[in-house]
Amino acid sequence: MAISSSAFGTLNKAISAYSDEMYTRAKKIVSTDLVGMDANINANGEDFIGQVRFYKPLGAYAVGGTNASADVSGSSSTVVNVASQDENYGGTTNISTEVQTYIKTVRTHGANEYLVQSVISGEDGMAKIARDFAETRAEDEDQALRACLQGVMNTELKTANDITGTKYSDRFAGNSVDADGTKSFGYVAASSDTIGTGSSLEKLVDLSASAPGQRVEHIIRAMGAWSDYTPDFVYMVVSPEVYLDIKVANLVDDERVTDGNISFETLLGGVIRVIVSRNFGQSLGSVTHAALSGTTAITTAKVSYMMLPGSLFMHSTAVPNPVAIDRNEGVGSGSGRTTAWYRWGYVMHARGYSFTGTQTAFATNATYAGSATTPAWERKSDLLNLGILPIFHA
Repeated sequence: MAISSSAFGTLNKAISAYSDEMYTRAKKIVSTDLVGMDANINANGEDFIGQVRFYKPLGAYAVGGTNASADVSGSSSTVVNVASQDENYGGTTNISTEVQTYIKTVRTHGANEYLVQSVISGEDGMAKIARDFAETRAEDEDQALRACLQGVMNTELKTANDITGTKYSDRFAGNSVDADGTKSFGYVAASSDTIGTGSSLEKLVDLSASAPGQRVEHIIRAMGAWSDYTPDFVYMVVSPEVYLDIKVANLVDDERVTDGNISFETLLGGVIRVIVSRNFGQSLGSVTHAALSGTTAITTAKVSYMMLPGSLFMHSTAVPNPVAIDRNEGVGSGSGRTTAWYRWGYVMHARGYSFTGTQTAFATNATYAGSATTPAWERKSDLLNLGILPIFHA
């Protein structure tokens, strides 16, 4: 980077050393228990992608019928036969398998220092670059994680948009509490079940309600997406705006929960562990989604996330020559420039989903995120294996 003597005072440089300004980027969630590992993911395999194969659960319970011959075709249901003294053949059940595709990415970061800068400042810029590399990598991994969450949200939003129905409960599992796997795995905080123009969307926390249970009603109801398998506790990732509503509503428990080296504020006696990051809960902009507002464009829709531990899988990819130094002696009128290059790679994968985006190149954050029109993910698992619940609210 180019500098001039006016950028700092010579006297000040002579008597003081440089210090590092603290980073004020959004708080990261990549280091929390939201991120886990799957032993079946091989981050160092051939190709840009890999696949995890698994058996699907046997189908819904069904009573065996009458079969004049052996049931060789089988059924997708779990057929249970009642023994009899006749020539009836028992019904059978087929076993089915499924595949989840994951994709790798490799990222690089280069930073420059000109000889002139080093001479004038009397400082080693390469040391600054080395000190901050960990922050650069952590920020990149967190950005990729958020892109994956956005990708899951877009997938579930498209699922809801494609369903015919005039009610939120027709389209979202969290609003219907029926464990219907054909519905979108999400929840809409609204005062009415009728979709209408989206004017019924409400804030995640109701500050006007007098009873604490009513203030947090939408947070409680969102957990209905897991139906009768409601988890013991969940993480809720919200923006500072929503967090402040929670604080004003006096909903935060007196005691914190410590998980590893992280201390969480909690709600409902530890059932909800709150994670605050300004990169979440932001407005979706001016949107028109059939599942949220019919044919009307709205600007009030925001999204927060309710998540289970290990909702995303992350594995490091081995990258040859991860650190390199490049010298260009001709630039700077011959004074030279040093460039430090850092390279790292990983797999970032949403549990229960298969990556359907571009599979002939390393994933970018944009390909992780996709769009509600063309999602980058496809749901492959039932609700017990899903840990990312988007919550749409005002």
